[in-house]
Amino acid sequence: MAVLSNLSRKIHHFVVITGVTVHLGFAQIPDSSCEAYEAWQAQANVRSDALGIRNIAFPEVNGTYWATPLEAPLGTEVLIRGRYPRARYMAFHLYDSERNVVGAINDADINPNPGQNNPFRSGGAQGTYTIRIVFDRQHLLKPPNTIYTGGLTKVLLLYRVYYPDNPNDLAGDAFDPQLPTIIMNGRVLSSCPPRPIITPEDATVWGRLDNGDWAGTVPTEPSPALVRNPPVWNLVVPNRITPFYPSADNSYMYALISREYLRPPHNYDMVVLKFRAPTFTNTQAGEPPYWSNTTRQVRFWSICQYDTISTGAVRCLSDDEAMQRDGFVTLVISDPSKRPSNQVLLQHAASWLPWGALQPGDFVYDINLDVLTNEQPVHYYGTVMYRQTLPNPSFSQSILAVSQLPATQWKSAMGDYWPKIGYCTAAQFNLLGGECIGR
Repeated sequence: MAVLSNLSRKIHHFVVITGVTVHLGFAQIPDSSCEAYEAWQAQANVRSDALGIRNIAFPEVNGTYWATPLEAPLGTEVLIRGRYPRARYMAFHLYDSERNVVGAINDADINPNPGQNNPFRSGGAQGTYTIRIVFDRQHLLKPPNTIYTGGLTKVLLLYRVYYPDNPNDLAGDAFDPQLPTIIMNGRVLSSCPPRPIITPEDATVWGRLDNGDWAGTVPTEPSPALVRNPPVWNLVVPNRITPFYPSADNSYMYALISREYLRPPHNYDMVVLKFRAPTFTNTQAGEPPYWSNTTRQVRFWSICQYDTISTGAVRCLSDDEAMQRDGFVTLVISDPSKRPSNQVLLQHAASWLPWGALQPGDFVYDINLDVLTNEQPVHYYGTVMYRQTLPNPSFSQSILAVSQLPATQWKSAMGDYWPKIGYCTAAQFNLLGGECIGR
């Protein structure tokens, strides 16, 4: 694949595909020991992906995505019976062959079965639910717990679970069933079980991405126009014509970074971000997820670092992991050799993410499942993405709310919640922390 000649095209595509979690062939390649006729035959989570073929299309590291292709005549109804997970968020989405979302329903909108509890609305009991997928155009009055295929006879069903209370239980402590049961034409589909987490972490290429400094190939072509100093934020809120399998409940900011600014004549050492963090439902500390509807600004937020060419995740910093001071988060992205010391990070209340680098002999896949090595400029460019999931409607400075304004008003409308981003030297950061941005 001509990676360099296609880089600008890839970055242009990224402008409209933020929120990608899978690609067109995702569910056409079942996981090892899974069969194409089974439910949830393909699972995407970087911690459970032995071959690395699922670390594509900008996934959230704390999320797991299960996919099942469905095909049936119009008028067919498919049932999904499941149990609410112990997790920050879950949802079902349907996509067409052009990778557009045609129907979706999230946790809080799913009515529980009679006598059961929905923990995303109240309480903590993990009740059960039943959802209908109807192969038809959406009716004017949509019944509860119903997703329509938009008149299509072939769709991809995707089940998302974000940030389980126990991060090592990807299905969110669900049981009976562990993954939702799919019933099609009265027949219960056999279900491929969740893939286990691979240990130790650095047994996978993804787990080794922060083990060393970058030693790849410097591009011979000029950097794409979207790569600038300082980096420029773009806002994306998926809609029904946003391709590449977006989540209907996420809104995003992304900025492109480049190692050209770590080389002469610039000689910076790192990328630094600083912003006021929204309040969130800390389910990892025992808070119920439904607090995002009342006393919290968002259900979930994270900052992730990706390789722009492969679209693979390097690492994500989730809301509960980010160090804060006076409500502000400071984040450093660099190679390990330029990582500030623990003492300096603590002094400036900062967190660190690796930029990402392949080790000798390692390779990754891109969204087309082409193999990429250090012979291509893998991890030379980076994509920093800021996610917010299900913002409270009263949070007027959320990405979702601000995105409704003209682009010229985004930064001022978001105020301190707008992430400052820039390149700094190690000496500048050691002295000034996040205030090194722009110096």
